[in-house]
Amino acid sequence: MAVSVPVEFWDESTWVRYFRDDLGAFYAALAGFLEARRGVLGRLSGDLAQVLRGGDRDLALQMLLGGVRQECVDRGVIEESCFPEGSAARFFKMLGFEVSLDALNKLVNALRAGRMPQELGVRITERETAIINTLREVERLLDEVYRRVPKEVSVEVKPRRYEVRDARDLVGAYEEVLNAGLRLLPLYNPFTFFLNSLRLTPKPYLRVMYRERLFDGAVAALTEKYGVKIGLRIAPGLGKELDEELGILGHERDTVGDLVVRVIDKLYRIYGNDEYKTYLNKYGIYDMLETTGIPVKELYYPQVTIKFESGVVQITYEETRYYSSGASEGRSYPYRRTISMSYLDFVEKFSPLMFLGLAKPYNGQVLICLSALAYGCS
Repeated sequence: MAVSVPVEFWDESTWVRYFRDDLGAFYAALAGFLEARRGVLGRLSGDLAQVLRGGDRDLALQMLLGGVRQECVDRGVIEESCFPEGSAARFFKMLGFEVSLDALNKLVNALRAGRMPQELGVRITERETAIINTLREVERLLDEVYRRVPKEVSVEVKPRRYEVRDARDLVGAYEEVLNAGLRLLPLYNPFTFFLNSLRLTPKPYLRVMYRERLFDGAVAALTEKYGVKIGLRIAPGLGKELDEELGILGHERDTVGDLVVRVIDKLYRIYGNDEYKTYLNKYGIYDMLETTGIPVKELYYPQVTIKFESGVVQITYEETRYYSSGASEGRSYPYRRTISMSYLDFVEKFSPLMFLGLAKPYNGQVLICLSALAYGCS
């Protein structure tokens, strides 16, 4: 499928809007949400009996027991099955607000008896969760991005201030983070698509898609002003001059462009494979891969490994096979296949895939990632 990239990357106002308004809105919401979460943890850090006597009683109860099945409360026994999908209590557990089941049972029975002791010996503590760890990783990457973009842009990006009076306020802040992040994904944001296309793409294809303008001196100066630097990431082994003209270009490690595409990878980890597959389907990725000779529907693992050496490209993938006899009959297993082609054939067949940001450097090789959660892809 032909891809149009409607972004004026040569115009500085495009860069200002992206880093101030698009990426900036997400960074501001994320930093504000994480700060609000820290503030709530601090407010609720005392013994729960004391917390429930203060102004945060409703907030604490919403977080701990919101949506819990009433029959569990009535019988005074809280188990994991008491937290239905979509309940407030399950949501706040995902956000790392932790109280053990034993502690919850102690709380519920004190509430049922109508006699709250001076101290319960129970505290809300912070638990490491996948979502919060990923959001913190994203915040650290964006902290570095905004240390490097021009000061006149970065000073306009400030954390949102979220006042948390009840549980719904923190839910709303989290929803703002998700909505702002979704608007950043390459399917919805042309400038993110542009940065993603510079992850790893053969230079001849970048010339086709962006013309010579991408390599213009004035554009190079503009990209470097915002910390984006592309260079030769993979030399195919054709000789120095040909490598420079035909090799694979991409963001230099730890530059702003590299940091932003790593943020996008981590966002897909949060939104999940359904959102990632929406992107793949939009551009007909599976059909593209089929034309290269890779049986996409029969892949055991959703990734392809590519190795370059002396002008030859080796493409390795795991094909799904099935045992035909014995105790394992009918069970699937991975069967490794490797195909070889010249680098020029590779450029012709794989450039559109790489331009869509699916190729990622990994341990001296390249991975084509067909899942946001595949090993090495996020």
